[in-house]
Formats: sequence, structure tokens, C-alpha cells
Amino acid sequence: MEIVNPQMLILARESRGMTQSELARAVGVTQGKVSKYENGMLLVSREDLDKIAAVLDYTPDFFFQQDKVYGLGSSFLFHRQRQRVPMMLQRKIQADVNIMRMQVERLLRSAEIKCDNRFTPIDIDELGGNAARAADRIRATWSLPLGPIPNLMQAVESAGGIIIKCAFGTDKIDASHLWLPDLPPLFFVNRDMPADRLRFTLAHEIGHAIMHSVPTESIEDEANQFAAELLMPQKEIRKHLRGLTLQRAAMLKPHWRVSMAAIIKRAKDLGCISAQEYSRLFTSLSTQGYRTNEPIPISADEPAVLRELVAVHRTALGYTDADLGRLLYTADSQFFDPEHAPVRLRLVGKRTIIAFRERLNP
Repeated sequence: MEIVNPQMLILARESRGMTQSELARAVGVTQGKVSKYENGMLLVSREDLDKIAAVLDYTPDFFFQQDKVYGLGSSFLFHRQRQRVPMMLQRKIQADVNIMRMQVERLLRSAEIKCDNRFTPIDIDELGGNAARAADRIRATWSLPLGPIPNLMQAVESAGGIIIKCAFGTDKIDASHLWLPDLPPLFFVNRDMPADRLRFTLAHEIGHAIMHSVPTESIEDEANQFAAELLMPQKEIRKHLRGLTLQRAAMLKPHWRVSMAAIIKRAKDLGCISAQEYSRLFTSLSTQGYRTNEPIPISADEPAVLRELVAVHRTALGYTDADLGRLLYTADSQFFDPEHAPVRLRLVGKRTIIAFRERLNP
């Protein structure tokens, strides 16, 4: 007889942003009963399981999984947030990230990502804590062209990473990433961010993934330094930042595909403008309302690997939407979008090898 895993019950509830009392009311039981279910003190009846599954919109099989749950702040999972986030919302995002990781893991059981480049950890201490050198090494390792990176998501996916745009339901959390043994690095980014901020946030998370398998005392500063160098290499951008003005920052934005705020910060960090000039420029950004809504929007990079994994299951493995629903324990439409990017397939035995995009060419 299969027994419900209490951790999956908690995970499913928190992913829907519900409290125990809210779930209890929706199912028609007492909060005490839900509490005992979640603490493993009472076996979940089949009748209650079916009701819980319906309320939380997961298949009943979801609750029997034995996957490990990883928490925010662990050595595996980092998150970038701009403000203090309510605990209830943190729990929801933690649950969402874990569930999406479990779903990706199931898709990868029958498919392999084949790519030219790789994510390779870098010991930041061996570089004297110089995160910019780590970024330079990644640019060289991934054979990225000189100048701006045209499509950062493509570069990440060319190295075997998987990017998932998420509806976090808040603008206070920008991104998380999770990199576990035997899985590619997974990056979860807030889909409601402007494209320029999203690119810097993704670069920041790449820095965490590569440099911070063991967190350091300067973990956030190092990730920011990594992101700035990855997107705006100092040898190439410095000459454009001397005597920077707001108008000049606006002109540089579509070329480097980062925000005006990031360009101004880069100018200060590289000593191209003084602290007073930096303060004046940021005051101008605020005065004109550009801190929250910059002019000259850039086009968004779009991830492709997750949709391609689903496409492989459809085209090469013959999965229907119902099959995918059973595989992923959900009817979430994000996994069933038929308008997927083309994929090139090569079958080897019973496994499917996905030959993803080649490395970026100069």
C-alpha cells in the first residue's frame, strides 16, 4: 500500500500559497487533521487525498513521490531578492522551484541535453576573490564573441543550463537557481521583469552557480561583479563610459542590452565617473521616473530548452498531453505549449539525444 509523503502534501499546499486552515476549509476537514497529515501522524484517506489533489490541482500520484525538497538559502539553492519578502511568499516560491525541478528531472529521464559548452565550477578563492576574472574565464570557455552578448539565454542553454520563466507573483524576488548532482543548472527567473533587468539577474545567478558551491562572505557583491563583467567587459566598455551622461547611457543601453542604471553603476565601479557624478545621474533617473520604468526597452531573450524537452516527448516518444500530465503530475499548460521551437533529434537505443544549438559564433 502506497503512503502519502507528508513533504509532498506540504509542498503542494505551499505552491498554491495556501495555509493549513485554508486547505482544510476547501477540503471540508479540520485544520488539525491537515496538520496531522502533514506531520505524518495520520495516514491520508483516499477520499481526502482525492479532494486535496483536486483543490491543489495536482494528480493524486504527486503526493506519493519521495523526492528531496531543497530550501532557500541552502548550498544548492540561491535566490536574488530586492526587498524583504514575507515568509508565506518565500515558501510558495521555494515550493514552485522544487516542483519545477522535479518535473524537469522527469523530462530528462528520457532525454539528454547534448551541447558543446559546459558549466564548470570556479574556485573564487583561487582567483583572489576576483569575480571579474571568473566572468572573463567563462566568456573564453564558452567562446562568447567580443562585445555584448546578443542572447544570454542562448549562451546559458548552449552550456547545458535550463532556464524557466516563472510567475513569482511579486516583484520583490528576481530569480533563483538550483544546481544538483546529476542535473544541469536550473535557473528560475521572474518573467515579469523588464528584459534589461532580467539579463543582469540571470548573469548574477550564473555567477552564483559557477562561483558559490560554497558561499563566501561577499557572495552578493561577487555575483554582481561577475554579472557586470560578463555583460560589460571592462576592456571593451571603459572607453564608452568616460564623462558618461544620462543621454549617453540611453544610447549605450540597446547596444549592451543592459539597463541605464547598470551602465551608470559600471561607470562608477570602473572609475570613469566620480561618486558625485554617479549620485547626480541616479538622482536624474529617479526624477524622470526611470528607476522603475526606463526608456528604450530592449527585446527579451527567450528560453527554449524546456519547450524542446516537451517537444521531444511529443514528437520522438509519442507522449500525448494526458501522458505528459501523468508524467509531470499536473495539467499546467506551460508544459504543453504546442508552439515549440524546432529541435534536431538523434535516437540512440531507447534514449533521445537532443542536439541543442551550437556555441555562439563571433
